[in-house]
Amino acid sequence: MTHDIDDDGKTDLPITGDIQTRLGEKLKEAYADVLNEPVPDRFVELLSQLEKHQPPGRNET
Repeated sequence: MTHDIDDDGKTDLPITGDIQTRLGEKLKEAYADVLNEPVPDRFVELLSQLEKHQPPGRNET
């Protein structure tokens, strides 16, 4: 049995709820450490510079 891949990279295989749930769990496990890492100082500096140059009234977070 073969499954074609469309031009946009999608296959004709459905992803069941069980598979989607399992994929979500595995992705959360893989990226959990990344979420808990501190923001590098250089990024904090860049964000601070961007905030200084933000037009008035654009203080959305």
